[in-house]
Amino acid sequence: MIPTIGHASVLLGLGLTAYAVVAFVLSARARDDRLLVSARRAVYGSFAAAAIGCAAMMISLLTHDFSVLYVAENNATTTPPFISVISLWAALEGSILFWALLATGWASLVLWRDRDRHRALIPWAGATLAAINLFFFAVMIWPGNPFALTAPVASEGSGPNALLQNHPFMALHPPLLYLGYTGLAIPFAFGVAALVTRRFDEEWLRTVRRWTLVPWIFLTLGIVAGAWWSYEVLGWGGYWAWDPVENAALLPWLTATGFVHSAMVAERRGGLKIWTAALVIATFVLTLVGTFLTRSGIVASVHSFTQSAIGPWFLAAIVLALGGALSLLVWRLPVLVGGGRPSATVSRESAFLFNNVLFLGLTFAVLFGTLLPLLVASTSGDTISVGAPWFNTVTVPIFVALLFLMGIGPALPWGAASWSTVSRRFTVPLFAAVIVALAALLLGLREPISLGTLGLAIFVGGVMLDEVVRGARARAGATDEAPPTAAWRLATRNRRRYGGYTVHLGVLVMAVAVAVSSGLAVDRTVTLSPGESAEIGGYEVTHDRLVVERLASDPRVIESRAEVTYRGAQSGTLGTALRDYPNSQAAIATPAVRTSLGEDLYVTLLAFDQASGEVTLHLFVNPLVVWIWIGGAIVGIGAGFAAWPERRARAAPITERAARPAAAPVEGL
Repeated sequence: MIPTIGHASVLLGLGLTAYAVVAFVLSARARDDRLLVSARRAVYGSFAAAAIGCAAMMISLLTHDFSVLYVAENNATTTPPFISVISLWAALEGSILFWALLATGWASLVLWRDRDRHRALIPWAGATLAAINLFFFAVMIWPGNPFALTAPVASEGSGPNALLQNHPFMALHPPLLYLGYTGLAIPFAFGVAALVTRRFDEEWLRTVRRWTLVPWIFLTLGIVAGAWWSYEVLGWGGYWAWDPVENAALLPWLTATGFVHSAMVAERRGGLKIWTAALVIATFVLTLVGTFLTRSGIVASVHSFTQSAIGPWFLAAIVLALGGALSLLVWRLPVLVGGGRPSATVSRESAFLFNNVLFLGLTFAVLFGTLLPLLVASTSGDTISVGAPWFNTVTVPIFVALLFLMGIGPALPWGAASWSTVSRRFTVPLFAAVIVALAALLLGLREPISLGTLGLAIFVGGVMLDEVVRGARARAGATDEAPPTAAWRLATRNRRRYGGYTVHLGVLVMAVAVAVSSGLAVDRTVTLSPGESAEIGGYEVTHDRLVVERLASDPRVIESRAEVTYRGAQSGTLGTALRDYPNSQAAIATPAVRTSLGEDLYVTLLAFDQASGEVTLHLFVNPLVVWIWIGGAIVGIGAGFAAWPERRARAAPITERAARPAAAPVEGL
């Protein structure tokens, strides 16, 4: 009964989204408000249908209904309730169902939030969103039915993905990524609407910027959470391996970040309109590319799903979305060309233009390195590998240049900057950067990349600090407020600018942590008998005993755990394990990590001899890794602050508005 309800809800969602597409288009052409309201309600209904489908799947998972093929392949009678619930996105069909829930939720939110605004844009934006959601419902009806039944009904299921069970962080990482991916359909929909209606005024830019920034926050946090999960779960001691599916999540983040910056120039100076429209299109298409790579089975990754018939559907969607959007863009080029070109090489708009060029170059480099092995394999049958050394060689210089522009861009004036302005704003931060880099060199930091990144981060941070101090000092002098009060009120009245500074601060923290942790980490592999010790990075690690037992939470899982004692900058005990899951061909490593603000001691069990108690351990001392996660949190807080609506008088509902000259918003993220 429950699977039948779930499948019926998917059919209902398909019908409602199909109706919404047609009704939105007709309402735009006939300017019929009744059709517009009807189409909007159909989208609300599709969200309800997706919610019912997800509820039906969760009930099936919690009750271990093995008549449903998805449940039989991703659940077991011993699976705890929490793991059963998050098994909704453990595999292909369930993740598409969850995706449809989020996609229809975003569409319902934007149509409800802007129900009395953007009368010319909303019908076409709604039609685009409904068409995207129609695709996902169609996928669930044909190649990826989550409620497909199986017979005969087994008494026991295979159990969830072993990596899903091995750490509760999987309850957070995929939903954050999915919220980012699905939310980025909204700026694409408004971009299509603007191209159709020829409305590229500041109202469109302001709307699209905010609807880009919110999913950008989720995507950012999802990428950081994925790096954290990789670090805590996979046992290799790192957090980013340039895995194809990691790259797939990074690609739309890069173009969305470029769009947020180019939109500021388009709003402020009326320039970069083609860049802005193209980046909106590229961002959505790259979310489809990432979904294709994850769900087609064409790449080997710990993140990807198995081979399926869904891949060709997503490939067709990529071609259709890219071809249709680019056709619209070419059609409207005469409207987009011209206006707002940088008036000087040293200016804020030039910095943002160079910033976009670098983001585009970085996107191309990552996309090329990710797809090249697939293209070679499909055309010649040969196998090549593009690994971390290639990506690091190509991308690190671009990241460094972006870090530099991140500091100088907001500090430069619009129009043209004089030499006196440049020297006044950059001399002190540059001097501070040199002093800090020399001090770090004297204290033992020898890696050139680490030293350079540290110095550059101090320079960029100094420029931002100078901007904040000058602004707060000016307000305090004008209002007689205390400096802290002046700084806070200035920030709350200029959320975009100071939210952007906070985001940049988080990026600086992450950049320093990545540079230092990658440059100064030490590791060694040792084999120890009980009572033997090994030294690494100021620590003495002693193997106490080996324990082999079944997990109390799931008796089908055998855990082999090495218990160790360590002394050094920190001291205590750790237990690192290998876990054998029934549905996993290899044992899953469970590393033990002891974290501090200065460094992590990271221990992974590689192998063991149960008879002698001897173990082989991979030991790491990783400095400053925790600051990567702290920096990611700062980025999220800053972006949320920038996206938070500022207080303003409530505007009358917009029925029709002609394009008008761009207003001058406060610069920021």
